Amino acid sequence: MTIRKKFTLLLSISISIALLIPNASVAREQSSQEVKSPCRLQVGNAHLSTNLYEKFKTRAVKVNASSICNVPQSKVTITVELWKTGLLGNHLVTKQTTRNSGTTFPGSRVNNFNTFSKCLNLTRTNYFGVAYSKALIDGKWQFARKVLSKEIASLNCGT
Repeated sequence: MTIRKKFTLLLSISISIALLIPNASVAREQSSQEVKSPCRLQVGNAHLSTNLYEKFKTRAVKVNASSICNVPQSKVTITVELWKTGLLGNHLVTKQTTRNSGTTFPGSRVNNFNTFSKCLNLTRTNYFGVAYSKALIDGKWQFARKVLSKEIASLNCGT
């Protein structure tokens, strides 16, 4: 093969690759964009409850969770667990289950804002939340696996 033919072949391959690369990156972007499921469970980070303090003058660590669904859901049960980290492993502090026996409209939330534990002292402690749920959607039971808080919160609240 002559040098001229090699150069022409390499040039055509380079042009072909250059034309394909933008298309490949667009395909990667489209596949990397998350498609949100019609129903999802979200759990917040553990925090000191301002609401409990303002209403009852009680210092407490709290974690919230919500079930958000773009289709009607009924018989929703959300369980939220409050955990703290420890030297010998994590420890369950408290667990609360909320049940909503009715049917919710698409786009509405079912909340569990009742999971908290009173602070016994000001010891710095690390907390996180875990939530899981079940709901009746289109006549079938759907289960949300355990979801963890995005962050472990370090709070002045020993339990």
